[in-house]
Amino acid sequence: MPAPAEPDHEQLAHERQVTIYRAMAPHERFLQALRMNRSTRELLAAGFKSRRPEWTDLEVSRAVADRILHARTG
Repeated sequence: MPAPAEPDHEQLAHERQVTIYRAMAPHERFLQALRMNRSTRELLAAGFKSRRPEWTDLEVSRAVADRILHARTG
């Protein structure tokens, strides 16, 4: 007899996230989007600084902007 299927945690998490976002007022979703954008930029900058410690802050900022501008999905 096969073991019972494990729940798809990724799908469950996605559904929970959608539920939370739908319960938010529009301005709350907008503020969340701004926070997520800031976090993405900070993480990208930290990664560039880690890999290229000799880069100036301007070079890191340009690299972050370039990565976002030329990002592809799918």
